[in-house]
Amino acid sequence: MAVKLHAGTLSCSTTLVPLLLSAVLAMPVSAAGFDVHLMDSAGDGLANAAVVVRTLDAEPDRPDSPRVRIDQIDRAFVPAAITIPVGTEVMFPNKDDIRHHVYSFSEAKTFELPLYTGMPARPVHFPQAGIVTIACNIHDWMLGHIYVVDTPWHGLSDEGGRWESPSLPAGRYRVEVWHHGLSDGRMTLHEGELAAGERLKLDSTLEIQSGPSPRRAPRPGRRGYR
Repeated sequence: MAVKLHAGTLSCSTTLVPLLLSAVLAMPVSAAGFDVHLMDSAGDGLANAAVVVRTLDAEPDRPDSPRVRIDQIDRAFVPAAITIPVGTEVMFPNKDDIRHHVYSFSEAKTFELPLYTGMPARPVHFPQAGIVTIACNIHDWMLGHIYVVDTPWHGLSDEGGRWESPSLPAGRYRVEVWHHGLSDGRMTLHEGELAAGERLKLDSTLEIQSGPSPRRAPRPGRRGYR
């Protein structure tokens, strides 16, 4: 290639133009989306809060509903919280050497898996959006939360209270946070336009109601241990 300078002008051979264009196209462009940071009233990161992003424009295609699992390990639900799309089926394998009785009385889903070990006979279907609290009727310290959402963009905040959305097209969005400790179960963090290449940072402090603390698991050999 040849590059010639003449009195303040720049000319280049035609072989340079595609190379320059490729270099420009290869430059990283910041993806549109949301970076969320949630804190509790003490200023600590709020983990396991569900962040839900809704489009206010045309509804996106919903992905196929997967089948997921929540294990019971060492007398606890693992994971203790998940977000799932509407229509998901959840298996509840019992990996302990004792029986569990999993149930929920939540409005979004009521179900009961009577005392069992190993794999239950069938999964539980979650057809309705909402917060589902699960528990064990035998071990009352066992609690878990399933956030059933009706949008493809969702996830849980990490131990530091942070969550990053996937890349989103430009448009109008509402960002909500769901948590079983909120008085109404959910609140809106943001509602408005998201420009192409824009990444909004959303910081929020939430007043979480702790409610009654679950009883701690007794040690093996102690009264109440099963």
